[in-house]
Amino acid sequence: MINVTVSATEKTRLELAKVSIHNTETEEICNLDVDFKTVHQRCGIPNLTVLDFLFIASVFYATDKFVGRKATDDRWTRDIKIKIPVYELTKWQMTKEDLEKCMSFLTGDVWDIEFYLNTSPLHKPTERRRPPRRVLPHVQADMVCLFSGGLDSLVGAIDWLESNPEKNILLVGHYDGQVSGPKTDQSNLIGLLKPQYTNRIDSLQIRAGQNPSGKETTFRSRSILFLAIGIYAAASIGEEIPLMIPENGTIALNIPLTPSRRGTCSTRTAHPNYLRMLDNILQSVGISNPIINPLGMKTKGEAISQCKNQQILRNAIPDSVSCGKSGHKSSWLRRDAKGCGRCVPCIFRRASLHVINADTESYGIDICSNEIDLNGRKTSANDFRAVLAFLGHNYSIEEIKRLLISSGVTIDEVDEYSGLVDRAMYEVKKLINDKGTTEIKRLIGLT
Repeated sequence: MINVTVSATEKTRLELAKVSIHNTETEEICNLDVDFKTVHQRCGIPNLTVLDFLFIASVFYATDKFVGRKATDDRWTRDIKIKIPVYELTKWQMTKEDLEKCMSFLTGDVWDIEFYLNTSPLHKPTERRRPPRRVLPHVQADMVCLFSGGLDSLVGAIDWLESNPEKNILLVGHYDGQVSGPKTDQSNLIGLLKPQYTNRIDSLQIRAGQNPSGKETTFRSRSILFLAIGIYAAASIGEEIPLMIPENGTIALNIPLTPSRRGTCSTRTAHPNYLRMLDNILQSVGISNPIINPLGMKTKGEAISQCKNQQILRNAIPDSVSCGKSGHKSSWLRRDAKGCGRCVPCIFRRASLHVINADTESYGIDICSNEIDLNGRKTSANDFRAVLAFLGHNYSIEEIKRLLISSGVTIDEVDEYSGLVDRAMYEVKKLINDKGTTEIKRLIGLT
């Protein structure tokens, strides 16, 4: 059982009440680490329901990192029973089962959520003897866009700014105090975009995680926290303000590349089924800000090649990061690279850049060369082996449809999404055909 408690008296320096997350089985305790000072200064408290959602999502994220997977029978699926205090108790009790299903789909675990009434304030402002020197303005925008520091959110922001020349956007970033990199990546890109769209871009970067750092590093629940921060910001502007989560359809679907990857290796952070479930939950509790993904029906190559300002995109590409394993550099041949080159996000990134003749980046490992050991047992090559296995199988459209349905795609969507997967895999095959070694080409039937 995970017990979450909000202290009535203690607080953090970031103006959040001390929130303890207690694992009663192991007697381990961690504390929520959320920069509520910045949240409140820029967004205030729109309403208690939105505040509850941000708090619930923060607790999910911290718990996901806090509870390890290795002790489970299959070394993956956890039974997470958790008690969370909320202000709007009746609303959240009514959506309990839907939220459990949503979280199970997102993280691959079995969630059992119990809500109880929160009687303590979450915001505990610092008492000041004098007014602050600088009062930060309340966020204002016509669109809120999640901004991760990757290529997709960059394309999504550029496309919207180009299509809405008289309107403003708020770029929302999340970073974990225990994870280096994302804050800098986001800041660098925001710094490049702002001069190009004078006075049209505002930004909000929120630190959220837990202390001490957790055991689990798959970060499956980061999506709901990131979305909750975006929803909070959008709701603080107005209930009609949309939240944009730009994610190409290939990564959003994350089709299982091999049978063994259908649970553990198929992330669902922007899967259409997950976003649909979450949107229904938010609507049911009265949060009406719509969630949209403008890149959901595009491959990464299509998203990049169709970007509405190619010059700004190309200037910013070197400062964007797509790697899912950038913190594990010990086996990289080029440790100054920004991406490993061999994880699924890096592979699709490289294939997409090849589409626009911009595959000039340096990676930790070059998958198109003899630098990657495909015959050994090193787990670092597993992602690329899985991609090659999928390409080598040469799936028909009907087979792709069955794979998609098994991973949560509805019958109504499967025709369009199966075509998208086919086009995305062609982009990777084109990269390998043009730059791969003879051995790699042989593995997927190109020689």
